[in-house]
Amino acid sequence: MFKKIDFYILKNTIVPLFATLGISALLLLLEKMLSLFDFVINQGGPIDIVWQMLGNLMPQYLTLVIPLAMFLGVLLSIRKLALSSELDALFSCGMSLHRLLVPSIAIAVFLLIINVIVVGFVQPYSLYAYEELIFDVRSGALGAAIKSNEFTNLGEGLTLRIEESQDSGRELLDIFAQKEDADGHIFSVSAKRGSFFASPDQKYIILRLFDGTLIDFDASQNRPRILNFDMHDLPLEVPMFEQFRNRGNEASEMTFNELWQKRNDNDTTINATLHSRAARALSILIVPFLAVPLGLVAKRSGRALGISVGVFILLLYHKVIEFGLDFASDGSLSPYMSIWFPTVIFIMLTARLYYIGAYKVGGMPLRNLEIISDIIVEAIAKIFRRIRAAN
Repeated sequence: MFKKIDFYILKNTIVPLFATLGISALLLLLEKMLSLFDFVINQGGPIDIVWQMLGNLMPQYLTLVIPLAMFLGVLLSIRKLALSSELDALFSCGMSLHRLLVPSIAIAVFLLIINVIVVGFVQPYSLYAYEELIFDVRSGALGAAIKSNEFTNLGEGLTLRIEESQDSGRELLDIFAQKEDADGHIFSVSAKRGSFFASPDQKYIILRLFDGTLIDFDASQNRPRILNFDMHDLPLEVPMFEQFRNRGNEASEMTFNELWQKRNDNDTTINATLHSRAARALSILIVPFLAVPLGLVAKRSGRALGISVGVFILLLYHKVIEFGLDFASDGSLSPYMSIWFPTVIFIMLTARLYYIGAYKVGGMPLRNLEIISDIIVEAIAKIFRRIRAAN
């Protein structure tokens, strides 16, 4: 059963954990959002499709954000206890660092379950949906944007030009359209306003025009026929677009179960993906043992060096696993060498830092690194002071 101190540590851990989770995911999505907007605009697709793309990318970003949020949540909680002397009080009452780790391990187990669900089952489907949206935008299956003051070719010899559009392109103002057949038959129409909608059988797009003039010119006739109308429907055939491939052709789009069923097919990509996902999911259990010793700081200095070191270690591990996946996928290295060997090194480094924090006198794994940092900072400060004095 959890005690009051466990709930206190949980409260101090969960708040920065969720804050980091939200801020990190937002920053990653904002970075991707700019490139997606540029891609969709250049391809002439609807702008609102960008939000669907970003939503499908969220599970992929969570594989990096969840361990990072877990690390910062635990570290900041232990750091707060250390700086406020609460940690000294707990140690004097007979509590060990192992006992203080219990709430963090409980959070890690919960996040492990979430991570397995996201990495193993949600991400394959969301990645496939994202790739399908990219395909649809490039093929034009989502519809082309009608740009104002530009001639837009809609196929079948039909050219459209509008002065202004409203309601995300649904309402068109001051419209000119012209269609020319192969035999020289020209059909021109102008209207004050109009809008698109689909026919009941979904085979046509109807351009409904209001308050306009229709000119029908046939080369075999001496004079064109002119007709004024209040409403006129101009049908456009829906083009046949190439269908996107089925899910499961790529290993990255397979769930854990699908990868496990095909693990004996001698496909290096499938085996590498299975090992990579397992390593990423299980690594969340190691994060608390890394965060706790790096959160131990001296009250007099209060330096945040542990945050920088820990984030660097996690990002480096993440990138190494990515490179390991590439090497294992093309058969250059075994997954045990390219994926699990770096994981073992990560575990050993974490175990060493935790051992120093739990059993060594002083309990600060980065003490020597802080001394070196102080020397470098002081040397740089002296150089700047000399430059100022010289000027």
